[in-house]
Amino acid sequence: MNTMNRTVLLLVALTLCCCLAGLDAVALHRCRCLRTVSHRVPARVVKKIEVTPASGHCRRTEILILKKSGSTVCVDPDAKWFPELLNALQKKNATFNSTASPPTSSATDF
Repeated sequence: MNTMNRTVLLLVALTLCCCLAGLDAVALHRCRCLRTVSHRVPARVVKKIEVTPASGHCRRTEILILKKSGSTVCVDPDAKWFPELLNALQKKNATFNSTASPPTSSATDF
């Protein structure tokens, strides 16, 4: 194989590697919630809440609730019960943080 063919083969291989790496990065930046639920999630099963605002990668605001069981539920951002759940969990967390020292949870962990 001559030098020209080796160079072309190397450039093709590098281009392929860059394209594959780029595809992997693009897959990380998409909507995480394919389906949402509108039914109430009980506060006692909530471990963590993650709210992701709409962006260039996903046009929708996404609300993910990680349950203590380890499963994740995507909540409809327009669910009327969600603000009530969030307030209840924040009050519970504030009570816990005022009686425990030092605090062991972040603002989103419940």
